[in-house]
Amino acid sequence: MFSLAEALLFAALVATTACLVPMYLRLKRLDRYHAQYRDMVDWSACALVGASNAVQSFTQDGRVVLEDLSREIESAKAALDELKAERLRLTASAPPAAVRDPALGGSLTSP
Repeated sequence: MFSLAEALLFAALVATTACLVPMYLRLKRLDRYHAQYRDMVDWSACALVGASNAVQSFTQDGRVVLEDLSREIESAKAALDELKAERLRLTASAPPAAVRDPALGGSLTSP
């Protein structure tokens, strides 16, 4: 019934099927790997968006802190200038050394 050509074609079909099944299993495994890779890339993209938002927030908060600090430094400089001026005024109008107040570390009599 079977001729030699048909037997040869049947053997080729069996060999092709035997090669095709492992290839199909490898493609399924590759598809799973691809899905995992896609999930990791999506997760990385979300993490990068979160990091970008954090950096922007940090930049804005840092700017606010820097502006507040600058105002406080200017206020401190003004207060220091006022204190220096008051000290100069007080030292210029200070009584002579013989009449110093004992509470300030001086004596009421001359040494």
